[in-house]
Formats: sequence, structure tokens, C-alpha cells
Amino acid sequence: MYAAIHTPGQNSPRLLDIASSFAPWVEMTAGDTAVFSIAGMGSLMGGPAKIAARILDRAGKAGLAANVAVASNPDAAVLAARNCQGVTVIPPGQEPRVLGALEIECLPLTPALYETLLRWGIRTVADLIHLPETGVHERLGDTGVYLQKLARGIAMRPLRPQTAPSRYERCLEFDEPIEMLDALLFLLSRALSELLGELERQSLAAGVLQLHLKLERAAPLERELKLPFPTRDHKLLLKLLQHDLEASPPGAAVEALRFAIQPVSPRRIQHGLFIPAAPAPEKLELTLDKIRAMVGEANVGSPRLENTHRPLAHHMAIPDLRAGLASGAARPPLQLGFRVYRPPKPARVEVKEGVPRALTAAGVQGRVLEAAGPWRSSGDWWRPDPWDRDEWDLALSDGGVYRAFFTRPEAGWFLEGFYD
Repeated sequence: MYAAIHTPGQNSPRLLDIASSFAPWVEMTAGDTAVFSIAGMGSLMGGPAKIAARILDRAGKAGLAANVAVASNPDAAVLAARNCQGVTVIPPGQEPRVLGALEIECLPLTPALYETLLRWGIRTVADLIHLPETGVHERLGDTGVYLQKLARGIAMRPLRPQTAPSRYERCLEFDEPIEMLDALLFLLSRALSELLGELERQSLAAGVLQLHLKLERAAPLERELKLPFPTRDHKLLLKLLQHDLEASPPGAAVEALRFAIQPVSPRRIQHGLFIPAAPAPEKLELTLDKIRAMVGEANVGSPRLENTHRPLAHHMAIPDLRAGLASGAARPPLQLGFRVYRPPKPARVEVKEGVPRALTAAGVQGRVLEAAGPWRSSGDWWRPDPWDRDEWDLALSDGGVYRAFFTRPEAGWFLEGFYD
């Protein structure tokens, strides 16, 4: 048996509290309607009528005007509670008799379906009940069959309870402030292990790590690590926390901490039979984290071209490892690579009739077999580092294809790189 509470015109958060005082699992079908199972309450409170009266009394003490209905399935109880005043108890098998007197508007109808039923002369739930089920399915499809079952009070379904979102966090307070990083990591390892166990039981993975440190005689410290891919690897996550704390130590003893994980769906990988195994993304992330600690965050990542005509203008972006892990991800088409000399190599170029004929630079020497250019560009004249140059692509007798440029106002030749 199921009980439903409806508070007409009152979307009160107290409704969930009232329903939860009778049952642990409560479904909120709307802001003003709750339904829950009352199975097993008979020995404590009496029959369905007494249980419904107790529920109504509890709502009245909370200052809510409510209707209560009890039926053998959730939908019938909700339908009666929303359309019948006071307490309504529907014995099993009597749903068509009680619900049949209701107007057809009480059912969840679309405007088009409501207009169709009116044209058929259907005004009450009883009129819909008496229609032949085969004809209803032929004309209204599965929606019509469901509405007819709902009208008859036989639309059985499981309860969809309202559940509070799970929080994956641990809070620790210390009798004595912790100064050593090893001791702090030991406690974080224990908390991390517990949280990862909870995530695994829920078929989830870690997406973001959040660490809040309360420091002795210093402002609290907030840290957030956004992981490039979902994972439950304890060693990887602990190592990332260690690298982050070593790169930027707290600077004071830690009195308390709060460690939380934002859960995400785990990644799923299906490797091809004939595709070579790629390096594990966990190892790549640890390597990148070590490099960031040595050279700085802004100097690690994948190069991204900027929206400008300045030659080789780019910035470093964090690589998106999720895209490469996607099942069936298409491989990018092969492209001609260009290896850049940093800084460009000064070169001596022999020019004849405006076209380079020979090139000599550190480690590079040869006659020009083919030349393409010049491509002239200039810009950013208002900045202290403007550019104004002519570019050439040169195929030399040594077998390589290079890019050289002539820059002004220095009036000098430089070798920028070679095609690979």
C-alpha cells in the first residue's frame, strides 16, 4: 500500500520532512505532492484509514492544509490525493469505482490528446475506463494504454524516491598542528583511500580534488586539482597532491583540513586489436606534473596557435586527454610537420635575380634546388617588437626543405626551421 500527501497551492519544503517521518523512501512527484510506501505500518498505527488520519494530523500540526490518499499503487494514490478532499482510502480492486468519478482533466493529458478525448465524448475517467483497450492502443498508442491503466488504478511502477546527493569529503581536526608534509600526506592518503572506496561502490570516479587547510596564525589555504581524466588510482592522486603541496607549501602548521572529491562518471576504454598500446594517461599526467614543477605551469602543455598573423605566435594549453581516450575516436589526418629552431639560426644566403640560390647556416649548407616565395608580412608596428619580413621555403641539395626569412630593418637572413 502507498500513501500520498497533496498540499493544494503550497510548495512547502516541510512536505518532504512530514513524509520522511513516516517512511525512509519518499518520492516527490511535484513540489506539492509526496508519495511513499506504508507497508508494515499496520502493526504500529492500525489500518490504512488510521494511517492516513495520522498523516493528515501531522500535516495539520505543521500548518499545511493537505489531502491524503491511500491506494495499492503510487499513481492511484497520487491521483486520488490531488483530486479528492480530506482522507481517501481505496481498497484493492476498487480503484475504478473511486477514480471513475473524477473529471478527465485530472489525468496528465497533452492539449492535443485532451481535445481528441473531448471529441470522442469522454468527460470522466469512467468514460475512458470503459473504452476497449485494443481500440485505444490503435488510435492513441502506448500513451493511451498507459492513461487507461492509470484511470483503472493498475499502472504499477516502482517508487522513485527522493535521495539527497552524496558528499564525498572528510574533515579532520588535529590536537597538535601538523608541520611536516609527510605527516599531512599520510592523513590525506587515508582519507583518499576511504573516499575512493565510496566512489567505487557507486561506480563513480574522481574528477576534481578539493583541499582546504586551516593554518596556524595564517589565512586558510584552498587548493583545487582538476584532473584531465576520471580516475580512481590512489597512487596517482596521492602523488598529484604531493607535487602540488611541494610546489606551493602551506607556509604554516596545519590545524585542520577538509578534503573533498567531486565525482564524475568513470572513463571506459576499448582498445583495438591491431592498434599499438599507448602510454597510460596516469603516467603521462605524473610526468607533466613533474615538468610543471620545474619549468612553470605556463610552459607545459600543447601549443595552440593564436589568432594573429605574427609568425609562430602561440600559447601553451593543457592537453585534453579525454578526447584521446574516447572509444572509437578518429585519428587526426597526417600533416607535414615543421621543426622550429629556437632561436632562429643566422644564415648567409646567395641571392640572384631576387631568388635565393644557396644557403649556409650552422649545420646546414647547400644549393637551392627549388624556392617558393616570398611571403611578405608585417604588423604590430605600435608594439616594441613589430615584425616585417619575407619568408621563403627552400629545397636544398642536402635533401632537406627549410624555411628562411629576410627581416627588416636589420636586413639579415635567418633560418627558422625545417619541414619533417
